[in-house]
Amino acid sequence: MGEPATREELYRSIYTHDTIYIPPHEETSGALEVALGCSWRRCAFCDFAKDDFRLIPLEEVERRLTVLARLQPAQTRLFLLGENPFCMDTDRLLAIRTLVARHMPRVEALAMYARADDVLRKTPGELAALSAAGVRALHIGVESGCDGILLRCEKGVTADQTVEALRRLDAAGIDYFVTVIPGLGGREYSRLHAVETARMLNRTHPKNIWCLKLHLYPGTPLYRQAQAGHFTQMGPWEVLAEEELMLRELAVTDCLFEDTTVLDQYTIRGMLPDQKQQLLSAIDLLLRAHAAPG
Repeated sequence: MGEPATREELYRSIYTHDTIYIPPHEETSGALEVALGCSWRRCAFCDFAKDDFRLIPLEEVERRLTVLARLQPAQTRLFLLGENPFCMDTDRLLAIRTLVARHMPRVEALAMYARADDVLRKTPGELAALSAAGVRALHIGVESGCDGILLRCEKGVTADQTVEALRRLDAAGIDYFVTVIPGLGGREYSRLHAVETARMLNRTHPKNIWCLKLHLYPGTPLYRQAQAGHFTQMGPWEVLAEEELMLRELAVTDCLFEDTTVLDQYTIRGMLPDQKQQLLSAIDLLLRAHAAPG
């Protein structure tokens, strides 16, 4: 008879990879792997596009749930892992919710990554049913509000489609946390990227806007565009100036704005609109300090 598994061994038994990716606002949530990879796999900037997409069989999801229940018996919120598990059909998502209720009855809320078109493929009735079942939040990479940039990056949705998806979530009572990528337009379209992204977000009600700096991963289409001279990557201070412009144009309410990555050594975080001026002052201070001689 073998020795009882350690907690570390139990955790390793329920995740495919050593590293799991979970948004900062879900760090206290339990993490249940239900899919691997992204169903779209075409975004020009994304390193995950190289990974195959597959759904974890429900029997395996249930096995992992039994282990997770042993590890986190008091957990009340689960984050469903996968690059966009909300692409699953509603029946499958509800089946997973049933398994969660069976093995982790204290869980009241589910969250996960999603694409805007995953939302658009579901009817208002399906979204309402998922909300009633406990789907409380989706984390959506909107990246940009400029259709030209979205097209070049092969995002697969337009700004208007993103707005429509987020409005459907509003109607269903599902919160959404969005990420944008300062610098995604390159130096050529920096101002357009900032202004159009703010304009798009002003038509929605995100709980959180998270700015993630652009990284050019070798082998991605955007990396090849840059190598060929068709995309000019901006430096971190240029990106911060672009972010300042976007922030000035933002008119969202009851929304946490944060940047944890553009300069790597600073975190910029505050509520909009109440702390907008403090955020702008902090960014301006950083930009002026960088520009000062010596």
